[in-house]
Order: sequence, then C-alpha cells, then structure tokens
Amino acid sequence: MDEFKTIRAIAGAFERSPVQQNALFESDAEVFTIGSTRLAITTDEFCEEEDGFRSTNIEQLGWNLAVATLSDLIATGADPAFFLHVLGLPEADSGSFSHELMQGVSSALKQTSCYLLGGDTSCGEHWRYVGTAIGTFAGEPLFRTTKADRLLLYTTGSFGDGNLSALNAAYQAKFELRHDFMRRTRPYLGFGMDSSDGLRNTLVTLCMVNPGYKITATADKVSVHPDVAAFCKSSGMPPQGFLLGSGGEYELVIGVHPDQQKAFEQACQPGEVACIGSFEKSDQPGLFWQKTSEDAVRPDIAMQIDPRFEKDREAYVNEILEITRRLFG
Repeated sequence: MDEFKTIRAIAGAFERSPVQQNALFESDAEVFTIGSTRLAITTDEFCEEEDGFRSTNIEQLGWNLAVATLSDLIATGADPAFFLHVLGLPEADSGSFSHELMQGVSSALKQTSCYLLGGDTSCGEHWRYVGTAIGTFAGEPLFRTTKADRLLLYTTGSFGDGNLSALNAAYQAKFELRHDFMRRTRPYLGFGMDSSDGLRNTLVTLCMVNPGYKITATADKVSVHPDVAAFCKSSGMPPQGFLLGSGGEYELVIGVHPDQQKAFEQACQPGEVACIGSFEKSDQPGLFWQKTSEDAVRPDIAMQIDPRFEKDREAYVNEILEITRRLFG
C-alpha cells in the first residue's frame, strides 16, 4: 500500500473546509478556525501488531498511547485541551487491563492540562486504541512547510527505542512528552514534525512537502537511546540502522532559524536537543546522509522500509541492514 496515494484518494472524495488552514500533509494535526478561535485536532489508531507498542507494562502502555496521540498537537505548537478515545479491551483481562491502562493515560493528560471528554469501549481478542486530541493556540501554528532559505535541523531527545520495541518483543519503550519544550522554543522554529514513522520517514516527508529544499543529516549527530546503544553493542547491529526503521519514536524534528540559534539553545535544557544537520533551498533537493561530518554526503536510497509491507520481520531487518551498509559503509 502507498499510504500517501491512499490518503490523496480519500481526501479527493471530499470538499475541503474553507476554515481549514493546513494543506494535505502540511501539518501533524489538522488546523482550523471556529469563529475567532484557532484549533488543532488529531486522531490515530494503535495496536501492538502494527505499531509494536508492547503491553508488558500496561500503565506504561497507556502513557505511550496518550503521548503518541498528543504528540501531533505538540508538533504544531498547540496546547492540548480535550481528549477522546476508543478503548478496545482484550476479553481475557478487560477489567484489570482497563484500570492499569487508564492510569497511564491519565498521567499524560494531567501533565499537559488536557481533559478526557468521553469515548467508547469494546472487547476483542487483542487490545486496540484510538486517541483523539483537540488543542488551542497561544500563537501561530507550526507547520511542516517553511519559506525560509535555510534552517538548522534539530531533534529532541534520543532515537531508536521505538524501533527497538518493534524489533524486540522483550523491550518496551517509554515516550517523552515535549509540550513544555515546544512552549519554550516555539518562537525560534521554522517548521516542526513528530517522528511517529521513524526519523528517516520523517525527513523524507519533510522533503516531499518542501520541494526545492535539501536536507543533509549527519547520523552520528543523532542522539541514540542508551538501551539501543547497549543492544547494538551486544548484537553487533549498527546503530544507524535504528534511524532508518519506521517504528514510532515520537520525538520532534524541528527547523531553527540560524539567527535564533543561540536564543533557542538557551531556551533548551542540557541534552534536550541535538543539531543533526541543515535544511536549505537547493538546486539538488532531497534527503542526503553522512555518517560523520567528515564523511562524504550520500543521497538517500529511495526504498520503503516498513514492516507492514515486508513478508516477515526477518526481511524487514535485512532490508534495514542492507540500506545501512550502502549508506554508511
């Protein structure tokens, strides 16, 4: 399945609202106005089979599901306000599962002053979850697109743990809320997107919605999660491979105005962000990689790395390893 093609076909069947402010694929959340009030809304479905969200710790799973839903609002600079969800409970243990899951969801909502309005419940063989979040804006929304000639490419947090969860059934990542970070740094940002499809796919999408721009990303500048570094050391897998997988990381990829770099970094906490490259207008647009800042710059390999479209998990891992070898040696 070509996800972008499918979404275009679906969107083409409907008239677009005149009060919607973002174009298709231009924003993590849909931005629109009601009267004089500007709002953002997002909805997403999750399950263990497709998303690799482990349920070893049910309360932590609830936290992750809420963070993953809210992350789309946060990427636009919106302040979460209201939340709805559809909770599909496993029939074998619905009562205990629901109680523990809601503890995690509630904890994430409290940290963002977001309130649950309601939703729906059902039962089935496995859990499923649909989260919907609504937010408001104190300032201008942040889109994935920009008109700036050049921006510095930054990421929050560390990467790889979301992909490690998808790869290793014994591992469960815990995602970070970036709401406070966005409130502190929004004035210095030229674009924003969350990495719900992994770092590489996020960068590819940014190139798609910003034609005529070149992204140069330095792999060794990306902060790798300590658990991923330990796994790579014991397994012999290259850490760069975890930057290419499509597992959700739910960190932010942001563009910082160069003349605002000092003020931006002063607004950040120690170790909160890493500058991983550049984003600039170019007559050679697209995504380019280098292993270190001293290595040659190589164009991204136009291949779809997604476990949903591989015949099995082994084929998915082998695809990542092959592309990692070709890009980084």
